[in-house]
Amino acid sequence: MALLHKKKTDVPEDAVKLTETQALVYFGKIIEGWENRSDVWPLIYTPGILGSATVVSSIYINSHYRARLKLGTFGRLSSYLPAVVLPAIMTTFFHKAFIVPDVILNPTGCPVCVQTRAGLIQAGFSTAYPMLLAPMSAFMFATRHFTYRLPSITSEPREVFRLYRRMTGPITLAATAFLAFNLLLSMFLTGKEVEAVYRINLALEPVGEERGDSD
Repeated sequence: MALLHKKKTDVPEDAVKLTETQALVYFGKIIEGWENRSDVWPLIYTPGILGSATVVSSIYINSHYRARLKLGTFGRLSSYLPAVVLPAIMTTFFHKAFIVPDVILNPTGCPVCVQTRAGLIQAGFSTAYPMLLAPMSAFMFATRHFTYRLPSITSEPREVFRLYRRMTGPITLAATAFLAFNLLLSMFLTGKEVEAVYRINLALEPVGEERGDSD
């Protein structure tokens, strides 16, 4: 039974009506039991791939600021949790919660819109978020452990910003590359997810067989 998203006025009388939640559960079971795994790999592995890409870019960014502020082993775990682990978790969660349902149900009828949204989410959590949080965390630990002489954020905010710009300069090109890579990777994999859903629905919709619709 193929899964189609239709307006209530367009639903055939013999269709099996499902809520969006029921439709997602139904399609998830189809994916789990699909015999040819090569047909459904994007729907299975994309969140994990995006989370891994986020880890790589976040580690690079966080390590750069820690090295510039001579932190060594000071606060290593405490800085990697919010600047590396959290972005990876959020990347995976947001893709599963806000992208996959749109890919499966296609309520907007605009796969390119979904791909663009997925790319922006990935770029934000994989690069933009660490670029803001990693230096803040590194500055805090550098002040606490006296590894680098920092201006006061309360009395000399401009000096702190200048220091941030000076330390960010050497990785600007790399950060831009990470941003572009994550953006394109997410759009590409989301497109593969769309293709996988299309193949599954096509295989489940032989001529003359009834359809399942979500409303």
